[in-house]
Amino acid sequence: MGQTDTEDAAKDKLRAMQCKFNPLSRCDGSVMYSQGATVVIAAVLGPIEVKTQNLSIEGSYLECNYRPKAGLPQVKERIREAAIKDVLELALLSETYPRSKMSVQVQELEDRGSIDACALNAACLAMLIGGLPLKYSFAAVHCIINEEGEFVLDPEQNETNRQQASFTFAFDSVDGNLLLVQTKGAFKIAQFNDIECICRAASAEIFAFYRSNIAKYHGRSAEQSATAKESGILPMET
Repeated sequence: MGQTDTEDAAKDKLRAMQCKFNPLSRCDGSVMYSQGATVVIAAVLGPIEVKTQNLSIEGSYLECNYRPKAGLPQVKERIREAAIKDVLELALLSETYPRSKMSVQVQELEDRGSIDACALNAACLAMLIGGLPLKYSFAAVHCIINEEGEFVLDPEQNETNRQQASFTFAFDSVDGNLLLVQTKGAFKIAQFNDIECICRAASAEIFAFYRSNIAKYHGRSAEQSATAKESGILPMET
């Protein structure tokens, strides 16, 4: 296979995903998640006490904060934070814990492309590990149309510098419904439909990544608990 064929084949694949569960100790659940060289850490806390002005008898109050790698959040970070919160509010089963607060903190560590999708996926994994009640999990995928009119899935930063249009989709794990659509640039309706199909197919790979890594995590925790019981030592949190 020639170099051109290899490059073309790579444009419809996600970058390698990795995660580390509970790198932080003072929260109910956290995850360091990466796609390619883009790295985000997310942490959740809750249910916890809520301030009177945010108290609701119908459900819990969701707090979501996004922090850039350096400096204070600017307009683009606030927009990203609002998009993450919108998706989390759709997925969270808030009526489970009324008169309480759920807190989700997302910290950007390295942005090398597709940061919006990476931040959403990190937040989802943190909520799953932290035991927050969810209606469904969700997966976000980023795709662009480059200057040649080609579709590039989960692009690197240098590829986004030459984009004609960009798209970010988030899907739920139950029915595959769209939870988020973000677009930028000029494109045709047919291109939008094609990219939605590509991103929907890629989301299945992300959901499979969730399942396999969470199963390994809980399997490892169960083994540690069993070993501790046999030796008479109380298990420590990991």
